[in-house]
Amino acid sequence: MELQRRLTILGFVGVVIGVLVIGPLLATRQQSDRTSPKDASSATASSVPDPETLAGPHLDSAKTKTESIIEDRVVPVETFFKDSKKNTRAFAKVALGFGSKWRLIADRVPFTKGGRHEMYIRDQFETSIFSAQQLEQVVTTAVSEYLSEIRSIENQMLVSLRADISGFPDSYPIARLDETQLQAKFDEAIANTMTAAGDQVQADVRNQLVSLIAGEVLTQVALRMGISAGILGAGAASGWATLGIGVVVGLIVDQIVSWVWDWWADPTGDLAASLDAKIDEVSKLICDGDSTGNGLRQRFLELANQRARVREVAILELLSTDQGL
Repeated sequence: MELQRRLTILGFVGVVIGVLVIGPLLATRQQSDRTSPKDASSATASSVPDPETLAGPHLDSAKTKTESIIEDRVVPVETFFKDSKKNTRAFAKVALGFGSKWRLIADRVPFTKGGRHEMYIRDQFETSIFSAQQLEQVVTTAVSEYLSEIRSIENQMLVSLRADISGFPDSYPIARLDETQLQAKFDEAIANTMTAAGDQVQADVRNQLVSLIAGEVLTQVALRMGISAGILGAGAASGWATLGIGVVVGLIVDQIVSWVWDWWADPTGDLAASLDAKIDEVSKLICDGDSTGNGLRQRFLELANQRARVREVAILELLSTDQGL
């Protein structure tokens, strides 16, 4: 009798345990079994970031970097003009010296060809201070190096973006491309974007941009300062053919000549100081521009903003299609 009572109690306990423990486990298993593959797939898909979310931080970072390096590219141009002023006093001595005076007098002798003094002053200026070619080089180098740094920043952006999409090869096929392939696809997308925007610049975009920006800045300086009919004369025409690059030097020299020949009232120090002021004016116009035109700083900022828009369209195009395959 006692044994039967104990078995009854044990049976009751077993039922209670089954209800409290095993029942919920079975219910959970049944619920899991009822979850369809479609539901699981939807849950996974919802965790994939959209193209804008994925690309946004990388695009913002690239834009910030391209703007932050502008000053680094303008400073060498300012330094070029600052260094050129170290030799203005030496030039002033030559300009007021016997050789210069003699050529001026010889040019005034009747029946002589003339022009020797103007050529002498120009040659001395370009030898002592800077030449048209040197000015062109320093400006075009600044533009070229800025474009190179934009390219480098975009390369870094692609490497970082590729790392972010590597976990979503099914949603973003370009994740399966290596760095070289991704770069090629990006370049292609950039070209397509520029063409769609009506920009016909093709493979030589870098060289064309260098010439365009440098030429526009230097020509703006020539327009701002004005071209006299003195030393420039017919030479101004050739200056315009090179987008004003040679004109800038001619402007400075032309204005100096008007000061040179009152040598009793205009000593070397005054002439050097006047020349320094003129060089500072040209430097400011080239680097900062004025109310009538933009200098290098503003041109670079415009380029950075334009490139940011093109870059965004190109990246979102890559992320939104399967063209990476």
